[in-house]
Amino acid sequence: MPLYKLINKRHFESCIFFSIIILAFFLRLYSLDERVLHQDEAAVGYITYKLFNDSIYSYDPSFHGPFMYYVTSEIYRILGDTIYSSRLLPAILGASMILLLIPFRRYLGNSGMLFAAFFLALSPSFLYYSRFYREDIFISFFTMLALTCAVKYAETFDKDRHHISFLNLHFIAGYSIERIFYLALMGISLSSMAALKENAYITMALITLFMFLFFIREQYLKSPIDRMIRPGKEFIILIAEGVFLILVILVVFSLFYTGNILDIAGMKISVEKAISHWYEMHRIQRMGGPYFFYLGIIALYELPVLVFGILSMLYYGFSDRKKGKLLIILLLYWVAAGIMYLLAKNYAFAGRFLPTSYLQSSIIIFIPLLLLGIIGVLYIRNLFFAFLIYWALANFFVYSYVQEKVQWLVLNPLLPLAILSGVYLGELLPGLKIRSRALTVVFLIVSILFFVHSSIQLNFINYATAAEPMVQASQPPQEFSEFVTKMFEISSQYNNQSTRIQITDENLETQLLWYTRHYPYVEWRMSMDARFDAPLIVTGDANETEADVMQRNLGSDYIRLNSASLSWYRFRPSDLTPEFILFRNLNRPPDYEHRFALFYKPVIKYG
Repeated sequence: MPLYKLINKRHFESCIFFSIIILAFFLRLYSLDERVLHQDEAAVGYITYKLFNDSIYSYDPSFHGPFMYYVTSEIYRILGDTIYSSRLLPAILGASMILLLIPFRRYLGNSGMLFAAFFLALSPSFLYYSRFYREDIFISFFTMLALTCAVKYAETFDKDRHHISFLNLHFIAGYSIERIFYLALMGISLSSMAALKENAYITMALITLFMFLFFIREQYLKSPIDRMIRPGKEFIILIAEGVFLILVILVVFSLFYTGNILDIAGMKISVEKAISHWYEMHRIQRMGGPYFFYLGIIALYELPVLVFGILSMLYYGFSDRKKGKLLIILLLYWVAAGIMYLLAKNYAFAGRFLPTSYLQSSIIIFIPLLLLGIIGVLYIRNLFFAFLIYWALANFFVYSYVQEKVQWLVLNPLLPLAILSGVYLGELLPGLKIRSRALTVVFLIVSILFFVHSSIQLNFINYATAAEPMVQASQPPQEFSEFVTKMFEISSQYNNQSTRIQITDENLETQLLWYTRHYPYVEWRMSMDARFDAPLIVTGDANETEADVMQRNLGSDYIRLNSASLSWYRFRPSDLTPEFILFRNLNRPPDYEHRFALFYKPVIKYG
């Protein structure tokens, strides 16, 4: 290809890539405060406000680590404590993580990088949680940043063997300052993840397993004693770098959790609290779900990513001969597992001797995927793809096993899957035969249209609709927004933020703490026998009993406004209709809805 054509092609691809980046920022920042705060957002928003306003923070694993609170409280100081400023950093990081694809261009290819950027920019899941004040999009960003640092460190390590340095700075011959930079940034990324959410420990465990498998693959464990007895310069440097990386992680982690540089006792307490709390949540299955929970979400929202991600793993992970054998083995295994479940269900005596009685179904059904990921690290020639395949399969297996099934955790296996599907499409389409290309392109167009349609529906139309599986415990938008608007309107007729508010419904406390954060005269958890005379009174509406009693007691001076704060469905197979798949329409009311009532006393103005 002539040089001028090559330059024009690269210029065109760069324009497309940065157009995708601009689109990603626009979609994440547009009308960011239109939706009322979800209950989880309201809870962490109030904790952030307490830190911002009163300098009060105490680590509670139920609400995760301190990173997000400290950083967002500084945004509050600049922009004020609003819904928009709360969601601003997730939106920025959710778009910025796409820029981190640039260092991987040599592995992804230009077309692969464009597809991956497109998937991450318009992904229903990534877009939704980029417009949501929770830790999970932060975790995805720092995962990408840590991976970027690891890849650049490996490249720099290879350069140093040939005395080549991008910055041309060396501490000693053959050792560049770049390695220190990437190690420090990687340590900050990993410790920031640990200071965000406790599933960072899962991430670190998976990284440790990968490194162990990598050492086996490269035969570094063949003679570890000889290396220690007669260490070479390179081995000593690697040990020193490992110590440096661990030190960076510990220092940053300690600063976040204890405020001290290396408070070992404080860090130990924080880690113990985190692990014990989440192990207990897993044990009691606080938010348990079926083994296919995340598979269903990915299939419904991320169809092209799922299909081409799976094809990518087969294409980059196994030769054609091994691919056929692998599929047959997997099929036979899953048939055997199905027969085993049928026996356990229909014959109680046989069930006692089968693993179905003591192993979770996610382990029995998905264990081959974990084994494939491990085998991939050992045998897939391209280490970058070996890691992505391992990362996707290991994350999917672990989160399918953990009995804390919540929608936002789908981002963990989805991130490597989006990259894999992008690079596969970038390489696949140009090399296909015309007939095969036509069929693939038709499926790709249809699935991407559905992908984009789902993203628009979820993020800009149904963002508070209980029938959207991605929306966990939705707030009916019109009713709750009307309640908030009316509360502010009536308080402006009295003493503004000094207006008294009386609340009997303790189930509303989590959400209303945020909306009443500027109101010092809120009386919480009041008994129905108390004296009610505040301009604003909020009470439960369980079977309308409390609200009806309150209405009779208050008389005609107060006006009643019925509202709702939470609703959700327990989805059934019969819900999977075309109407639901395309538009999330369900011909039945939610299985649960928490209703409440606002009684307000408007000021009567006489002409």
